[in-house]
Amino acid sequence: MRSAVGSALVVILAACGTAPDAAPSVRADSVQIAAIQVPKVPRAPITLDTTDTFVLEFWPLVVAPGRQLDETRRIVEHLQADLSFMAGFESASLLASGDGAGLLLVTAWHNDDAADRARAPLVGWLRAETDTALLRRRLGTATNRVRVRRTVGSPPTLDDAAMLLFTRYALKPGHSFGALAALSDSNLAMRVLRDTAAQGGATVVSADSGALFMLTQARTATALDPAFHATGTMPFWAPFASREEQLMAVVAVVRHR
Repeated sequence: MRSAVGSALVVILAACGTAPDAAPSVRADSVQIAAIQVPKVPRAPITLDTTDTFVLEFWPLVVAPGRQLDETRRIVEHLQADLSFMAGFESASLLASGDGAGLLLVTAWHNDDAADRARAPLVGWLRAETDTALLRRRLGTATNRVRVRRTVGSPPTLDDAAMLLFTRYALKPGHSFGALAALSDSNLAMRVLRDTAAQGGATVVSADSGALFMLTQARTATALDPAFHATGTMPFWAPFASREEQLMAVVAVVRHR
């Protein structure tokens, strides 16, 4: 009986024209259908463009002297292990300042709800300041939510090893945010036009109109001139805001998994 079953199995395999351990083929109307593999499309890095529909957040961080590298490693571990799996998360770029004193995390979300849900974990991972009064004094704003106001030249792209000049203006009490923003737009246009190292830039405003950011992207690793400003008796921003400026490089890019 056993030999009869074995003989029958051999006959069936011979008729199919395949070995017992070979991958089966699928036939329909005598035409073999091959499996179709769709290549995975990599997600693009964050681009600061007015046409982008993602919700953006800026997280400026101050680090203790000599701790920038350690803090970078710690934050990147959290981003990869925790943030990258969150629903509604798109991508994040971590920038480090050349003087070793600061970091900037830029996050992109599909909607406001997703960004709101991630706020508490992010504050904990980043060890970010939560006192709104202190934040307003230091940064000019108590919110991390921002939007791109204007771009000049090529919109800054926060991909691996990109270098950017990051400028933050904190509005002084009693002054017009609209005037500061308009003057910043003009200054950015002149800066990109005159500085040959500048590829393009963007002005970015906080959701509460308390702070304005300007990011200028370098064409090469050559440092942009941080002292550049239009000629005159004083910088354009002096009557309206306090300013902080740093040359920064993207040191990590994390995308949703």
